[in-house]
Amino acid sequence: MLTLQDHAHIHLIAACGTAMGSLAGLLRGRGCRVTGSDTAIYPPMSQFLDAEGIEIAEGFDPANLSPCPDLVIVGNAVSRGNPELEAVLEQGIPYTSLPEALRDLFLHGRLPIVITGTHGKTTTTAMTCWLLEQSGKKPSYLVAGLPRDLPRPYRLDSGPHFVLEGDEYDSAYFAKFAKFLFYRPQLLVINNIEFDHADIYRDLDEIVRAFRQVANQVPRNGLICACGDDEISNQLASDAPAPSLSFGLEPHNDWQARDLDVDEEGQSFEIVAEEASLGRWRIGLPGAFNVRNALAAVAVSSWLGVPVDDLRSSLAQFTGVRRRQEELGVIDGVRLIDDFAHHPTAVGQTLEGLRAAHTDGRLWAVFEPASASNARQTFEDRYLAAFDPADAVVIAPVPRPERAGDDAPFSESRLTQRLAEAGKQAWFEPDADSIARRLVSTVSSGDTVVFMSNGGFGGVQSKTVEALAGR
Repeated sequence: MLTLQDHAHIHLIAACGTAMGSLAGLLRGRGCRVTGSDTAIYPPMSQFLDAEGIEIAEGFDPANLSPCPDLVIVGNAVSRGNPELEAVLEQGIPYTSLPEALRDLFLHGRLPIVITGTHGKTTTTAMTCWLLEQSGKKPSYLVAGLPRDLPRPYRLDSGPHFVLEGDEYDSAYFAKFAKFLFYRPQLLVINNIEFDHADIYRDLDEIVRAFRQVANQVPRNGLICACGDDEISNQLASDAPAPSLSFGLEPHNDWQARDLDVDEEGQSFEIVAEEASLGRWRIGLPGAFNVRNALAAVAVSSWLGVPVDDLRSSLAQFTGVRRRQEELGVIDGVRLIDDFAHHPTAVGQTLEGLRAAHTDGRLWAVFEPASASNARQTFEDRYLAAFDPADAVVIAPVPRPERAGDDAPFSESRLTQRLAEAGKQAWFEPDADSIARRLVSTVSSGDTVVFMSNGGFGGVQSKTVEALAGR
């Protein structure tokens, strides 16, 4: 098991990922000196790391390893050939992966609550942390994002539980399997399971196999909390040795939300648990998927002993996570929203939720295909349906087209043309400045614009805010 001496120097290669940034904060909280490096340094994580006093070098360089750190944590975006990684190997510096460091340094001796699923992990994790924190359970946690309601995305506290997001993406170049397999959950949430990460998994069966492995780790005195609206998640939970409960909007679930009522400020719904009504609840977030996220967080907190009445008021106060349907403001009458959606299901559900919440004006989807899967043609057909709730669509270039490898590449122009042929207003714009110009010349007061990317998107959000403010 990995151990650390007091005031150890830890260096993170590719430190600006959301989970890596939170891990950096945890390590600094333990008294370590923490440094890092990255090439993709952009808000909000860059601002968070700066506020935490964590030194981040721009670019990868062996000089960043001087003075020599006691341990290097290698991000999963780092491959052989990276000059810092090669120097680590040549100098014999001890190194590990993010999930191994979490397991050995922070999860040991605690009861892990692991939130998984293709979609909704970050929001559900943040909700669960918020509910447990407000109830006085004093959980430790790590959120792979920046919750607006918590002072930081990480915490070490005196309670027995550690809540963290369980990612199915791979762990490091030397550990090409899901991060969540390191976490040994006492309680496992499975929000949904779909094909994603085409650079790692060949097909849906490989992803299901990874989820089956983590479900098989849950002890008999633990719990699997699975979305019963998702057939694969429900079946995995049923097949696992641990007890399980289901949540969702359909009547067969153990925990069900029904009678949804949507407005511009959020939505309300009734919760029925084990056939008993728990009354009306409210969240300040749009979309049926956020109701499912809330159900999971409430069910987990209830299982951990928090009284239901305590949860109701806390849930209503939850305001969300940065870059998850984050409202940037209403500029010259135009509502601007920043979102992390980068999969056709997430894009479609986010747009449906925003359309239901904001019925006046046009809904604009501004999409950057920044993920490894989106560098490929894999989801191109599905995006035709995903963008259906939007009135207008702007497509940006693939930032790293080489990630398609030998697979057929995603074509921005082809998708734009197919959207136009389907009767949708659609444009391809080559960069962030062009997108901002397109928007400022075309959007009208009352419109809603949502930026969708899991990358930096060239700062298009701030460019659009500035351009609209000067319009």
